[in-house]
Amino acid sequence: MSPFHLGRRRLAAAATTLAVLFAGCGSASDEPPADEPVADALPGDDGDAAGGTTMRVYSVSEARAVDQQGSLHLTGLLIDDGSGWRLCEQVLESFPPQCGGDSLTVDGVDPSEFPLEQEGDVRWQTDATVVGEISGDTLTVTGSAAAS
Repeated sequence: MSPFHLGRRRLAAAATTLAVLFAGCGSASDEPPADEPVADALPGDDGDAAGGTTMRVYSVSEARAVDQQGSLHLTGLLIDDGSGWRLCEQVLESFPPQCGGDSLTVDGVDPSEFPLEQEGDVRWQTDATVVGEISGDTLTVTGSAAAS
């Protein structure tokens, strides 16, 4: 066999080896770790003009499943129906709205941070984002909350 053919075989073998090595370097999940910014904008979020990032925002059930210490950003229906503040995963179709799906009791919420709607004794914000730590069935507010 000519030296030319041996060189091409070695080059092809080296290219195949590199392709296999690089393929093994990827992660098993496309999801970033919960404490890292997410490059994609959230629904309804235009991001900034420079292509900035936003923090990962979780539903109540997603936040319960995350194995992370520290504060998380959670979104849902923030409601006080007279029995205290709750963050609910779903909004039941009623007026005033009612909590549906998975929910957490919210401690330390500052209602002045939200553009609340009110009907009778019920106050709510349908797309609220709350920053806090989960312990059992309670979300304790640890940072600024914002309406989505």
